[in-house]
Formats: sequence, structure tokens, C-alpha cells
Amino acid sequence: MTDPTVPAPPAPPRRRIVVAYDGSAPSDRAVRLALDWFARDHSEVWIVHAASPPRTVAEPRTEEEQGSEVSAIEQGLRTVQAHVDPSGERVHVRVREGAAPAVILATADEVKADLIVVGTRGLRGASRLLLGSVSSEVLVRSSRPVTVVP
Repeated sequence: MTDPTVPAPPAPPRRRIVVAYDGSAPSDRAVRLALDWFARDHSEVWIVHAASPPRTVAEPRTEEEQGSEVSAIEQGLRTVQAHVDPSGERVHVRVREGAAPAVILATADEVKADLIVVGTRGLRGASRLLLGSVSSEVLVRSSRPVTVVP
């Protein structure tokens, strides 16, 4: 039996996790992992999508095509957010323009993240071999722990 005059111990602080999402299978798995941690230890999760056209493309896309793709990704992430955290207090969606590593790292700095989660590779295909992958750049530049999900 607990004594009502003795205060309960404080809840452990929420871990703050930034997870990158680009629509690829590895980023899907990264989001699932972050949301699993969210459910288990009451973490706070920021799902981040960097909306920027690839630096090299095999097929040029119009601004309208790029915009509708970003809009579809944001809507999908908001659906996930509403499903796992209807209050929107612990799962946040951020869609920002810019290079993915810069957007991920800036978000991590802004929210004072304890951890960054990224997939091994995104949708950029051969261009990532020439330009360096997002996950590699985040690993090299981050001052925070980074989990890379295959």
C-alpha cells in the first residue's frame, strides 16, 4: 500500500528522437523503430522530411510534381501522427526545404534531440554514391548519437 503523503517519484524525462523520412523502405523502418521507442518509453518523436529536389535527376520533374510528392508525404506522415498520437503532443511532423542532412541536424539542434534515427539509404540511387549518402553525412556531422536503420 502506498502512503498518499509521500510524493510519487518524478517521471523520467522524455527522450527526444528525430527521425528522418524520405519515403524509402529504410526510412519506413526508421520511423517504425522510433515509434516503437515512443510507445515503450514515452519518447517524443519528430518525423522530419527534407523537401528538396535531387541534385541530379534522371528525369526532370516539374515544380507541381515535386510539390504534390511532398504534399503526399506530409499527408501520410500526418496520418501516422494522428494514429499513434491523436493529441499531437509527442509525435511531430516537420517538412522543411533544404538539403536532408542540414534539415535533420537543424531539427535535432532545435528540439535538443537525444537521438537521431536515419535509414541507410534514401531514394537518390546512384547520385548518393557521387554526393555521399544522407546517413553518412549525418553520422559525420552530428554531435548526437545516431542510429542507422538498414
